[in-house]
Amino acid sequence: MQPHIEIESTRSALLALGERFWGWEIPLYLFLGGLVAGLMVTVSASILLWGRDKVTAAMKAGLLAAPILLSAGMFALLLDLTLKLNVVRFYMTLRPSSPMSLGSWVLLLVYPVQLLLIIALPTQLLAGWLPRTPWMKRIRRFAEDHVRVFAWAGVGTGVALGLYTGILLSTSVARPLWSSSALGLLFLVSGASTGVAAVMLAEREPATQERLARMDVALIVIESATIGLWMIGLLTQGPLYKQAAGLLLWGPYAPVFLGVVAFGGLLLPAALEVLALRSKAMHSRIPPLLVLLGGFVLRFVVVYAGQDVGFVRA
Repeated sequence: MQPHIEIESTRSALLALGERFWGWEIPLYLFLGGLVAGLMVTVSASILLWGRDKVTAAMKAGLLAAPILLSAGMFALLLDLTLKLNVVRFYMTLRPSSPMSLGSWVLLLVYPVQLLLIIALPTQLLAGWLPRTPWMKRIRRFAEDHVRVFAWAGVGTGVALGLYTGILLSTSVARPLWSSSALGLLFLVSGASTGVAAVMLAEREPATQERLARMDVALIVIESATIGLWMIGLLTQGPLYKQAAGLLLWGPYAPVFLGVVAFGGLLLPAALEVLALRSKAMHSRIPPLLVLLGGFVLRFVVVYAGQDVGFVRA
């Protein structure tokens, strides 16, 4: 039996019992995966749009942190698996029809792209640690000469990783809150926004701060629109879909979703960033911190609320 079939069987059994089958590990994994996707897209897009000379120390530090964060997220995912040894079997086959199988291979491809970008754009500290052997010099020269190619690869794998974190949920059709194609785009854009925000926290160059702030405002607008479309889609369908949307809009999760995610994680930081861009306020670390908090809470709210309403009843 394939591991994804075993996981689906266990999940279906828990659905039938009306029990929650995902705890804190999955939303943490989804947040870290989206954050890493955002970091990769932010740095790679900066290379392609403005050139490698515009890649700042903060961007390099974010790129260096990406594999560590992704590994932490995968460890959280491993903790959630019932049959942990089956993780190896994901890489013994490729099933294009299975999001879990495709996602496993995306995660595997992300690491070498990150490594090559880190070698091509090392931090000052890392550059001193890299071995100076002839073979390492050849690898570094190769990475530097093809940095734009790897930047395109960074955009591609980053987008794939960000989409996967949402598609993983949207394939669970037994849960109406997740049964929406909007989740893939929502988690991609939210991940990109958290990636930009993470770089903004460490960024010290005013010109780069302004570019990042403009990027983040645009991403927040898209994310807000996507949330609106997601909610409209749920509210215009059957009773269970409306009940699922109600959990976030007027039910028990509404104070967190509307207060922390929508207002504190989207509207307020966007307003502060617009004021800073118009020279009516100083650029500060408050907006990116709010964006990161909102993105983090969003995953927990969506994962937990999605398990409270389903088509399968005990």
